[in-house]
Amino acid sequence: MERSERTELLRRLVEWRSETGILTVYVDLDPGDRGSPWRIALREQLHELEEQTDPHAERRAFEAAAGEILERFPENGAPPEGRGHVGFIELAEKHPTAVWRSMQMAPRRTEVTRSAHPYVRPLVELFAEGPHVGAALVSADRVRLLDWSLGAIRELDSWEITLFDQDWREGKAERAIPGRGTGLSASGHDQFSQRLEANRRRFLHEVAGLVAGEQSKRSWQDLLVFGAEDLPRDFAASVGNGAGPVHIFQHDLVSSKESQVAERVEAEVREVNTARAMELVGEIEEAIGAGPGVALGRQETLQALAEGRARHLVFNGERDFERIAPVNLAYDGGREDLPLGERLVQLAVATDAAVTPVYEEPASKLDSHEGVAALLRY
Repeated sequence: MERSERTELLRRLVEWRSETGILTVYVDLDPGDRGSPWRIALREQLHELEEQTDPHAERRAFEAAAGEILERFPENGAPPEGRGHVGFIELAEKHPTAVWRSMQMAPRRTEVTRSAHPYVRPLVELFAEGPHVGAALVSADRVRLLDWSLGAIRELDSWEITLFDQDWREGKAERAIPGRGTGLSASGHDQFSQRLEANRRRFLHEVAGLVAGEQSKRSWQDLLVFGAEDLPRDFAASVGNGAGPVHIFQHDLVSSKESQVAERVEAEVREVNTARAMELVGEIEEAIGAGPGVALGRQETLQALAEGRARHLVFNGERDFERIAPVNLAYDGGREDLPLGERLVQLAVATDAAVTPVYEEPASKLDSHEGVAALLRY
């Protein structure tokens, strides 16, 4: 899923309100677990919510929505393709509005919630952990370009240098004939090697330009370049970083299967995300007392988001965040009933602020700020 598609989906979801309610479903589906604990958790949570539903029309609407969910994950049938599944289903007896997305990355847990609005924080966290990136696999004679998003990978293009024509043939020196002078002593081998090296450099430079064009067109968050020795560094220099950051990794993957490439890309994306999170919390600390400044803690951050002053929300993704009383927050559109984490995320999406959940060491650096902060626009 491309970045523009993600942005549009999140905007639609945060603007969606239903008087009858919406069921939000996140499923961590592990096909290798024969016990199917995800299916048990799904059914138990649906049953619990049904018990809390008033009888008659409201109950019938709930049963219709729950029936659609269970039909998607049949008891005796094969589960749908994908490790993670996200659904938003309106409570309506007939033709309920529903939005489903499947992906190769899984949410943190299987959970079902009911409220007047979609519950989007886990989806935002998935989008942050599995950004839309490009991967260039580079060797001296071949380049492969792949697209990776939410654990899914596909090859976009492949280029290979072709050696044909007289220029690509190794020249042989004439042998000296005894008794007829010295003959020819210079070998064409060095000239051939120089031409070959020059053409390889030209090949990689030209392909790097094509990759830069794809990076710009697809708006990848990052481009990851893999190769041996100096090849990824030289290739990355030719690509430039005008359309986004370029990262270099010393792994020769040009002949690897897509599944192997996907595993390596996912591992490196985690490292890139952690490094970016450390930079963000460092930027937050540097912004304290400087202009345009930073909002620190729950209250300041909520207010900055509600007023549209926040450009980048950063929060501890490991915290569930308890509900807080709606003190002095009447300006946030009546969303004071939302859990804090959901409230922060929805306000960020509604005001076009970037959102980054952080974990482990970067998250610990937000402890003194109640686990949340925002860099400000003004």
